[in-house]
Amino acid sequence: MKKIFFLIMTAFAPLMIFAQNKSGSSGVERYAVFIGSNSGGKNNQRLLYAGSDAISFQKTMAEIGGIPSANAILLLDPAKDDLDSAMQAISEKIRSNKEKSKRSEFLFYYSGHSDENSLLLGKSTYGYSKLKAAISNVPSDVHVVILDSCYSGNFIRTKGGQRQKPFLLDDSSVVKGHAYLSSSSSQESSQESDEIGSSFFTNAMLTGLRGAADSSGDKKVTLNELYSYAFNETLSKTENSSAGPQHPNYNITLVGSGDLVLSDISNSDSIVMLASDLSGRIIIRDKNGKLVSEINKSEKKPVYLALEKGEYSATLIAKNVTMQGTFNLRPGKVYELSSNSLSPVASSFNRLRGEGGEELSEDDSSAESIGSSDVHFPYSLRDGGVYTPVELSLVNNELSHPFNKKVYSTLSLGLVRSSVYETSGAMFSIFINEAEFVRGVQAAGIYNMAKDLCGLQYAGIFNRADEVKGMQYSGIFNEAKDVKGGQASGIFNRSADLAGVQGAGIFNSTKSMKGLQAAGIGNLADEIQGAQIAGIFNYADKVKKNGAQIGLVNVAKEADGIQLGLLNISKNGVLELGLSYTSNNNLRLALNSGNKHLYTVLGVEGRAQDFFRNRDDDEAYGILLGGLGTRFSYGIFNFDIEGIGNFVAYKNDSDEISSSSDDEDEWDHYDVECDFYPSLRLSVGCTPIKHFQVFGAANISYCGTRFKDAFDRLDTNIKLGSGDYKFYPEFELGVRYSFN
Repeated sequence: MKKIFFLIMTAFAPLMIFAQNKSGSSGVERYAVFIGSNSGGKNNQRLLYAGSDAISFQKTMAEIGGIPSANAILLLDPAKDDLDSAMQAISEKIRSNKEKSKRSEFLFYYSGHSDENSLLLGKSTYGYSKLKAAISNVPSDVHVVILDSCYSGNFIRTKGGQRQKPFLLDDSSVVKGHAYLSSSSSQESSQESDEIGSSFFTNAMLTGLRGAADSSGDKKVTLNELYSYAFNETLSKTENSSAGPQHPNYNITLVGSGDLVLSDISNSDSIVMLASDLSGRIIIRDKNGKLVSEINKSEKKPVYLALEKGEYSATLIAKNVTMQGTFNLRPGKVYELSSNSLSPVASSFNRLRGEGGEELSEDDSSAESIGSSDVHFPYSLRDGGVYTPVELSLVNNELSHPFNKKVYSTLSLGLVRSSVYETSGAMFSIFINEAEFVRGVQAAGIYNMAKDLCGLQYAGIFNRADEVKGMQYSGIFNEAKDVKGGQASGIFNRSADLAGVQGAGIFNSTKSMKGLQAAGIGNLADEIQGAQIAGIFNYADKVKKNGAQIGLVNVAKEADGIQLGLLNISKNGVLELGLSYTSNNNLRLALNSGNKHLYTVLGVEGRAQDFFRNRDDDEAYGILLGGLGTRFSYGIFNFDIEGIGNFVAYKNDSDEISSSSDDEDEWDHYDVECDFYPSLRLSVGCTPIKHFQVFGAANISYCGTRFKDAFDRLDTNIKLGSGDYKFYPEFELGVRYSFN
């Protein structure tokens, strides 16, 4: 009988699996309540970072923790009733989605004040026993509770329970139980730091979730990995603090097998990979200097971190060297941070103060031998370094190699070449200068090269620097990997990323631009957030919404900003040629180019009969049109508003007699005159098929005292107004062809 039952179940198992999959059941559905409470009542000092910690935790879990915003509730400085309402709302949401997944997981995060018995929510308290009951009533299979508050270790003390070894599970397992993590023990305070702009515990948790805790290297962070990392980091950061060391605690009672994955690094849109050749303490900060991640990397394997897109600085502190560098994370990219991305920096000169008075460290004995313990040099004299206030060489000043013996120089003079590790003053060379770091000024008759420049580079022909924070100037050519200040060149500029200003007599080129490009002839950039200004030609892959191209011809693959010129080309813009017939028996030919928000109008208009036969009388005229327009689109219909400047050209016939000593000839002399008048043009178009548009328009031209001469030459059928102020309406019907 058992065999028959087994055979039946085996036969129908595929159908059961198919039916389950067809019902739409997914793996794991996650939910969360995030709370940040800076206020702990009148007897407690107001916190600075509890709210921002909660926001950061929610953002991190939304990006790589599988908790979408629709499944999360964020409370900032809530009252007691707000917490109850949030728990009830999240419970109802889990019940309503119960059939859509085979397991649900609930995360409760709190950052704020607490005491031995309860959370302190402003003027009210929320007891631990009540909190446990509220969390237990949430109908999820797994409950993960993270408390970052003083004495929060009291929460994890469950009556009759004991600490158990974490039994963690993947999304294919059947799991029940809870995991409680606290930032401190039952008798310890939890601490926050102005330096990192966060609490020590939450900062360690977020850093770990973003990849620092991934000890296995599988790009996933498990609960076990996260707790281990957060414990070690929190303890190391607080063990010497005035409040004393902080020991995170845990209570985990999960039943199942496998790992409970809390974050997946591969889900991030931007990732930095710490290459296998990096070893030591790696510190990463954002562009505002806020600590983002701090990792002790020792194993010879890469580490992946999920960070937000943006600019970062990295510092590697190894046994014998400290290296620094910057990098830019872009969406959809994995940036490899290796030793090639970093540059060695000199250690600063430090003085130690002990109980026996003021004394130098052992490594500073070389400075002591100079004769005065109070002498301060711009750099420490360690590792056999040489301090040279002035270097002078007729041929070569290369006294060291950057990764061998260090040379620190305030001034270096060389007729052919000058090469040092760092300079804090100035370098001068008739032909070539080279330096790893320049804080002052480099000057060369032909060539300059610096790996990092903060001051000014000048060269008669060529400059090159990996980073420029000040300014580069060259008679012919500049090149820099990253420019935050400005580049100026007589002919050509080139930069991988520009945040400041580029200026060139002929041509500019940047991979990404946020500031201003200006050139006599042409500009070239991958991405524009500022402005491109050129005498003739601008090109960019993308012009962002707050960017602009200004030149005779502007070309972009995609333009959401402004293109202002005679001809503007972009794939998502307006580029169309229109022909129309007007109520004044005129033909009008116009080219519209730019984007929908602002496009350029360029065209001609004249009497229809003059287009098809030659007229030699003085009644012939032509109108040159130029102006700006904007478009509003609604499906296949569009509505355009254009401001037009009209330049009327006509022949002024006058007879003059020219005489000479030999004979007298009488001939006609024709002068071409030009008058101007403004007009407002409103049009409505319909695009029944792609690229083809039918439109009707009304032109309203203004004739004041200044514009009277122009209208004396025009054929006008309708006139409104009297005296010196008249309006001349003109209606037209035509077709347009769109090139986009």
